[in-house]
Amino acid sequence: RPAIFFTNGYEHWLWDDAMYPPRPVQGFLKKDELVLLHQRRGNRRRLDAVEVDGKIAGRFYQARAIRRVGENFERDARRKALLVMATGSGKTRTVVALVDQLMRANWVRRVLFLADRVALVRQAHGVFKTHLPTAPSANLLERHDPRKNDITGARVFLSTYPTMMNLIEEMQDGARRFGPGHFDLIIIDEAHRSVYRKYRAIFDYFDSLLVGLTATPR
Repeated sequence: RPAIFFTNGYEHWLWDDAMYPPRPVQGFLKKDELVLLHQRRGNRRRLDAVEVDGKIAGRFYQARAIRRVGENFERDARRKALLVMATGSGKTRTVVALVDQLMRANWVRRVLFLADRVALVRQAHGVFKTHLPTAPSANLLERHDPRKNDITGARVFLSTYPTMMNLIEEMQDGARRFGPGHFDLIIIDEAHRSVYRKYRAIFDYFDSLLVGLTATPR
């Protein structure tokens, strides 16, 4: 059964009943994104059957948090999750291990990590390169320097919110550089309500799973 797009002329929805209930989308997915969505139905593995890599996130509460996110996505059929973890508890390594699990289970192909400061983007980029070297990563703040980044071959992209706000409007060869289906997972660092309100256009534009990270949820 194909994925179904339907509209009332003003709003658009995507119905992929093999995975999730109908959801609003900002536009049509590109051909390769639709092919990947269809292939994923038969190729993805159960998340509870894919072990968390203890070399990346070896603390018991990190593995428990990852399993709970998996239950949220798979068993509960929800596309958003929030991880509340204290400062110093290893939030970044937890999400790196989560990305690793989701990639090995064929749930995600491309990931976007968002932070509000350049220093946090660079720090997270270093963690991904160290602990997930099999997934090429790119810092979008340095996207114009080909010596530092291979944007075309990357699977993990890192950016600040303002930079991504500009990039979703950027055109390339007559089309938007990033289509609505480009990212399968978005990780939101310091996911406060103010961040969601201010940069909601990003989360509305991309048809992706969302994982928020915070030490202070209120």
